[in-house]
Amino acid sequence: MVLILIGIVVLVVIFLNKKDTVIDTTTIEEVARLKAELSQKDQRIGELSSDLQIETTGKDELSGKNKQLFVEKTNLKAENDNLLKDKGELIKELSNFKATEETRRKEHDTNIQKLSESKNALDDEKQRIRREDEQKLEKEKEERNRMWAEHEDNVKIQLTDLCKAPQYAFQYYDNKNLPVEFGGKFKPDFMLEFLGQYVIFDAKISESDLQNYINGNVKATVEKINSNPKIYSSVFFIVPTDALRLLKKIRFYEQGYDFFVIPPEAIEIVLASLRKISSYELAQQLDPRERENIVNLIAEFDYHIHLRNALDVLGAESGASVLKKVDTLKNDIKDEIVVKKSKMRLQQFTPTDIKTLMIDTEVQKDRINQLILPRVAISEEDIKIVKPILRKRS
Repeated sequence: MVLILIGIVVLVVIFLNKKDTVIDTTTIEEVARLKAELSQKDQRIGELSSDLQIETTGKDELSGKNKQLFVEKTNLKAENDNLLKDKGELIKELSNFKATEETRRKEHDTNIQKLSESKNALDDEKQRIRREDEQKLEKEKEERNRMWAEHEDNVKIQLTDLCKAPQYAFQYYDNKNLPVEFGGKFKPDFMLEFLGQYVIFDAKISESDLQNYINGNVKATVEKINSNPKIYSSVFFIVPTDALRLLKKIRFYEQGYDFFVIPPEAIEIVLASLRKISSYELAQQLDPRERENIVNLIAEFDYHIHLRNALDVLGAESGASVLKKVDTLKNDIKDEIVVKKSKMRLQQFTPTDIKTLMIDTEVQKDRINQLILPRVAISEEDIKIVKPILRKRS
């Protein structure tokens, strides 16, 4: 547009130079006006040229920026593609992770459920075992209480039956039928006549500290006897067999009296010893050898009872020591042991079998021989050869 205007102006000027002789005043004025306009146009053209230059410069700058932006866009696009690729991989990994996590969560929930069910089952089993143990302990307590409650009556019945037996035939008394010379607070459970005196048998029971109870009864009984010459110097306290292992001391000597703590099984042995002694009219008239035999017999009875009591105590202590070792086992093994033990039944011994072995020593020997059979056959000749060697070593 600017170039067209410049061309028109140039043509006008040339035309004016050729026709200046024929130009009238109007034409001159028109030319002047056109010159003025041309000047304005030139000025405007200059301004436009300046603006064009500015625009061109701006366009160049924009073109440069555009190229830079294009490069940046290209780089960003590449980065975006990489990011999209990474995003896709991350999405894929996230999906796999979510799937794995979901599987793990389900497995975890399943394991938690199983663990909870196992714990509940274990708790139920423990409660069942605890209830069984409590019931067992309660039954044992009831049985022990029944045993203690029946102990005194059973001892009286046993003593009465033995005193009535022809091989013993002792005159006897209980606390409801005592001789005339006995009265007041001293009422022993059972007495029998022996060489003009009375032998005291007292059944003792205690649910707490049996040893202290026996200790106190020894002193209390001596005070009640009060040096009565009609009382024999040996007094027998009878406790249940199972309770005997609770005692560390079973023989006492107090103010001239010997006190013996024995189980019911030893009553007949004591009566047999007393009957052996009382079979003579006067103990002073006994033959020295016969007296020695009696003393030896009583000593052996006494020794045997004390030995048996000691073995029972040591066996109980050894058993308690073994039971303590159970605490070193793992809890699951201990639980299995408790379950297994709860299913075991106590071995029952009939009173007939016990009494048969107690009365007949030959039966005892036969039963012992059965335990050690079959024996190894050793000839007499071999025994003769070995005996000198054994003597040398000993």
